Order: sequence, then structure tokens, then C-alpha cells
Amino acid sequence: MIRSRASFDLSMQTFLDFRRERRKTEIRQLQYFIAVCEELHFTKASEKIGISQPTLSLQIKALEEELGMTLFDRAGKKIKMTDAGKLLLQHSAHALKGLQQAKASIEELRTEQRGSLRIGIALPELEEPLQKMLAHFHRSFPKISLHICPSFDVTEQLLDNRVDVGITLHSGTDERLVRLPLRTENYCLIVPVNHAFSNRSSIMLDELRHVPWAMQPECHPGRKLIEKCFRDREYPFATVLETNSIASILRWVQEGLAVTLQTKSLAAELDRSHFCTVPILRGAPQGQLELIYRADRYQGEAVKRLIDKIQAVLTERSN
Repeated sequence: MIRSRASFDLSMQTFLDFRRERRKTEIRQLQYFIAVCEELHFTKASEKIGISQPTLSLQIKALEEELGMTLFDRAGKKIKMTDAGKLLLQHSAHALKGLQQAKASIEELRTEQRGSLRIGIALPELEEPLQKMLAHFHRSFPKISLHICPSFDVTEQLLDNRVDVGITLHSGTDERLVRLPLRTENYCLIVPVNHAFSNRSSIMLDELRHVPWAMQPECHPGRKLIEKCFRDREYPFATVLETNSIASILRWVQEGLAVTLQTKSLAAELDRSHFCTVPILRGAPQGQLELIYRADRYQGEAVKRLIDKIQAVLTERSN
């Protein structure tokens, strides 16, 4: 059989690609193997990692020959992992994760703590209490740029790799995330000093069914907790102002246009000549403040130090 020049060139190129890839580390082979496991399709896997399909097939075949085990059952275009393939996938994932963490650690050392850190904050009112700590962190790591990323869905930001760490109220579990409890946030009523409730030592939720509220937007995690408390009791909750600005909310309260429910930690900072705080008796809205980050992400020295500092500022006895 006489082969065409084009066919010969393709075969030779495939051979040369194979020889070139064989000179690279076994880590690259594991990366190829994982790509095939994820796609269960050689052509799609080769497109994903940017090599030719024949080269990928040769790499997998070489890996199988080295191990003396078949890693994939091939039935036409469809393939599935064998038991040996499943076992190798488990160990490969751990090996590559360890390698990535080692590379990240070395890169961090090489660049002398350069780069940026992104902090997702679901409760905008927490940004101000963190400023002193962030300034101190900057003095320790002057080559790192800090980015504060306000978002009511910090979990989504983390899973999309848009932030490195997040601060939010507990909203469920996710095995992809590490959750560090900070403190319990209890909510209390804040009214102006001349309000009818200003001299009360405590108040019940049912007494607040028809007051005008100045609050954060509905998507704010704290607002969700508060509305749930009212909704569970079938109480109305009508707002006259919704804003992320705590200063604006407090201005409306001071002017007697509305009252608000905020955390006791925030209420403790208010000017007592303008505001009074009233504890809620039984059924007060309550949330667990958490610091979260991805379980599979390498945490360098700078990130670890930032986490420690955030914990130092926001971890305290339940207020």
C-alpha cells in the first residue's frame, strides 16, 4: 500500500509530537489522563488541553503500558473508566493539587508577597469596622493590593473565583467551602431618642407589625433573616426606605421618619444623644457571621495572615 505524502507527514508529525511529549514529566501525562476522565471523549479532551487527538491517545496508551493496566474501556466513540482508571484518577487529583499548592507557595516566595487579595463582603456595614485592620495589613504586606468586593452573594463569588475570602451570614453548607464562625449577630430595634419606644427596656416583635422601616435591600443577608422572622409569624413588614447606606438609614431614623433593625454590634457604636436601642424579647432575628474560602485553593502566607486578622476583629462573644 502506497501512502500519500499528506498521510506520511501527518503520521510523522504525530510521532514527533509523541516523542516531544514523552520527554516531559509524568505530571503532564496525569493532566492528560484527568482531561480524558472529565470529558470521557478523546477528541473533546484533546481540544480542551490543546494537543492533537492522536498524540493524546499515544500518551494514554503509554501510561497504560507503564502501569500494566487498562484505564479506559473503549467502545467506539464512547469510553468509560475502568476500576484501575478510577483509582488512578483519585490519586492523580491529590498529586496535582499538592503540586499546584507547592508551585503557588514557591511563586509567592519568589515574588516577595506581590499581587492582590479580593475580599467579598456581604454586609456593607462591616467594611468600616475592618478599615483599621486592613490598613495595618497593608503596612505588613505593602506589595499586595487589597480589593473590597461588596456583594450579597459572596458564596457565588468564591465559587467563581472572583474573590479569595468572603464574609457573610451563614446560609447553608457546601463541601467546596471552608466556613470559620466569627460571631453571632443579634438584631435590635433602633429608634430616635424622642420615639414612643425609646424608654422601653425590651419589646416584642408583634408590637412592630405596623411601624415604618428604613432597611437594607431585600437581598441583604441580614434583611432576609429579619423578613423571615416576620413572615413566619405572618406579620407585615413595610419599608419606607431601602438603601445600603447605613448613614442614610440612620438619618431617616434620627428624623423620626422610620425605625430600623440592626445588629447590636452596630448599635453599640451609635451616638446615644440621637438614638436609643431596644432589645427584642423572644424571637429576635439572629445570624451566624462567617468567614469563608474555597477548600481547594492554596492559602499563602498573606491570605492566612489576613484571615487571622479578620478573625481577631470580628470574632467575639455573642453580642
